[in-house]
Amino acid sequence: MKSKVFFVLLVLCLSVTNIFAQDFNKQEFAARRAKLAEKIPDGIAIIFANREHVHPAHFRQSPDFFYFTGVEESDAVLVINGMSKTSAVFAGNRSEIKVMIEGPGLRNEEKAAEKYGFGVLPLESFYTYMLFMTGNAKKMYLPTGAQDELQKARDEILEGEMSGMSHPVFGGISEMRRGINRLREMFPNLEVEDVTPMIDDLRWVKSAYEIDRLRKSGKIGAEGFKEAMKGVKPGMYEYEIEAAAHYVYRKNGAREAFTPIVASGPNTITWHYGDNNRQMQDGDIVLMDYGCDYDYYTSDITRTWPVSGKFTAEQEKMYQCILEASKAIIAKMKPGVSIKELKDAAQVAYKKYGYENEFLALGRYIGHFIGISVHDVKNATDDVILKAGVVLNVEPIIEFRDKKIHMRLEDTILVTETGSENMTAGIPAELDQVYELIKQKRMN
Repeated sequence: MKSKVFFVLLVLCLSVTNIFAQDFNKQEFAARRAKLAEKIPDGIAIIFANREHVHPAHFRQSPDFFYFTGVEESDAVLVINGMSKTSAVFAGNRSEIKVMIEGPGLRNEEKAAEKYGFGVLPLESFYTYMLFMTGNAKKMYLPTGAQDELQKARDEILEGEMSGMSHPVFGGISEMRRGINRLREMFPNLEVEDVTPMIDDLRWVKSAYEIDRLRKSGKIGAEGFKEAMKGVKPGMYEYEIEAAAHYVYRKNGAREAFTPIVASGPNTITWHYGDNNRQMQDGDIVLMDYGCDYDYYTSDITRTWPVSGKFTAEQEKMYQCILEASKAIIAKMKPGVSIKELKDAAQVAYKKYGYENEFLALGRYIGHFIGISVHDVKNATDDVILKAGVVLNVEPIIEFRDKKIHMRLEDTILVTETGSENMTAGIPAELDQVYELIKQKRMN
C-alpha cells in the first residue's frame, strides 16, 4: 500500500511539461530552485509560505517562499530535494464555498504543475512524502534563523520573536519555531542545518529578471514622490503628502512597500514615525520615506524638503552635506569595493561640512540592501564586498536631536559591471530642482 501511495505522489511531483503561462516566468523560478538544490546534494530543504492573515490588506507571500515559487498560496510548504533535484509545493484544499468567495487556490487551479514548474501535492500528504523521500537523506535544511518579511529584515523579525517570548499572557516560542521543532522530532535521524545563509547568497545578487522589476519599482516610486512634493505649503497635513504618492503607486499597479513615513517639524527625529497627521507649519522641514512594491520588488526613497519652499541657511548646509555624501557613495560603488570604502567616502563629505562627529555618532550608517524585502538579505557591514547585481539603498543621515531636526536622502542603487545605476533618479535631489518642484501645482 505504501509503495502505491509513494508512486502516485512521485508521478504527481514529476508531472511537469514545457507548457507555461505567458505571464509567469517558469524558467526564472526553476533556475533559483536548481541553484539551491545544487547546494544541498545530501538532503532536503523545507521552506514555508506565510500563513493566511485576517488583516484588511493584500496577502503578501513570505519572501523566501516567493523567491523560489512565484506563487501567493498561503499556508503552503515547499520541498526542494537536493538528491533527486525535484521540487514540490504542498498546498491545502479549498472548500467549494471558499473558492466561490475568494477564488481558487493552487490545488484548484487546472494544470498548476505545468504552469509553475513544480509538483503540486496535497498538504495532508506532506509527512507521507517526507517519510519516503528522506530514506537516503543525511540532512534536513530548515530556516532555523528567521524569515524576513516585506518591511522587516531577518534580524528585526528575530528581535520581535525574542521580545514576544516575554509577554506575560501570550509569550512563548513563535509558530515557526514550533513547526521546526516538530520536524526535528519527526525526523531525528536527519542532521538539521540552517538553509538561510544559502538562500541569502542567492537572493543577494539579483538576476536580470529581478533588476527589470526593481527598475520599474524605482520609476514608480520616483513618480509618486514627484507628485507628493508638488505644491507643499504651510497648513497642509502630512497625510496629504502620503496620499499623493500612494495614488501614483496604485495607479501604476504597485502597492506600498512599507508603512509610509511623512514626518514634519519635531516629528522628523522619530525615524519610523507613522502617524502622518500633523499640520505643517511655516519654517518646518518635512521628510518622506516611502516606497512601492511592484511585482514583489521594492523601492525605498527618502526626500527632505522645506515646507515654506526654501531652507534656512543652517538647514541648507545640513542638506548639502548629506547630498554630497550620497553622491560620494554612489560614485564609489562598483564590484570589488567594500562597504567600509563607501563609508570612508561619505565621511569625507561629513567632515567637509563640519558634521563628522554626527556621522560617527550614527555608527557611520550609509544604508541597507533591498530587493524582495525593503530591508533585504545581508547586513551592510564593513567587510561586505560589492558584486554586480547587488542593490544597495544609499541613505546618508544627519540629525540634531536637541534641535529636533533630522534629515536624510535615500535612493535605490544597482551595482553594475562597471559602476552603478541610480534606479530612483527620477526624483530630483539637487536643491534648485527641489525648489522648483515644490512650486509646481499639485493634484486636487
